[in-house]
Amino acid sequence: MGVADVIIAGVIVAGACYILYATLWKKKGCCGCEGGSCCKK
Repeated sequence: MGVADVIIAGVIVAGACYILYATLWKKKGCCGCEGGSCCKK
């Protein structure tokens, strides 16, 4: 693997981690509705 391949792989992994954070951890496991019945505390 060349340097360009490593950089591309790093960008893909970083993007995947950001999407995972934005969809799961930022909402603390909530399904996405705000104040609805699916967000039980």
